[in-house]
Amino acid sequence: MYLPSTEVLKILGYNLSKQIVFTERRPEQQLYVYVLVNAIEDVMIKQSDRKSSLIKCEAHNWFIGLSIDFRRVCEWALLDPECVHHNYKLSIEQQRVKFTHRQILWKHYHNTYLKMKKLSEKEKRRQKGTLTNLRYQVLESPTNYISTLCLSVI
Repeated sequence: MYLPSTEVLKILGYNLSKQIVFTERRPEQQLYVYVLVNAIEDVMIKQSDRKSSLIKCEAHNWFIGLSIDFRRVCEWALLDPECVHHNYKLSIEQQRVKFTHRQILWKHYHNTYLKMKKLSEKEKRRQKGTLTNLRYQVLESPTNYISTLCLSVI
């Protein structure tokens, strides 16, 4: 039987952790528990490189956004989506899940890149330095954890 790490169980909270560990599930239901645990492990990423930061922010947005996909995964794992969402927000408030300034800036850089990708060539030339300036800001940003809480989609 697979047991998630103690850090993952702390983020989920006592009641959800107890449900994950002690509830009997069919294999397909257990698969969705693994999906949820994997997403929690993603928000625990400490590296501040571009790829890791994007993975962390996407996982955070998945928990905070309460999308239909998030709700389905929780329900298929036999867990209450509202309870998972609440416990995730609580773990942010208790600073078990933290973000660095650089991680958030990488997400901002990526969003700007995606928007610029859709622009016409003329508009791209006009905003040529935008991505360069953003990349410079990202690389110059500190990698220590920020104290503000990220309780919304990044």
